[in-house]
Amino acid sequence: MTTIVINDRTTGAKKMIEFLKTQSYVTIIEEKTPSASLAKSINEAKAGKMTRTKNASDLLENLNRN
Repeated sequence: MTTIVINDRTTGAKKMIEFLKTQSYVTIIEEKTPSASLAKSINEAKAGKMTRTKNASDLLENLNRN
């Protein structure tokens, strides 16, 4: 088995992926990775760096203070 990583953000890469999908001997496994900002937020949440509020108005009040 061989693993190939393709950055699917370019037009050429998208065309290559579409071509590979037509081949009977190719299995494509797409992995969705979070954006850098989402990954940072997930890590902060896991570390407990969250703002806790009682309700939505309390959250907005807290955000306006900062």
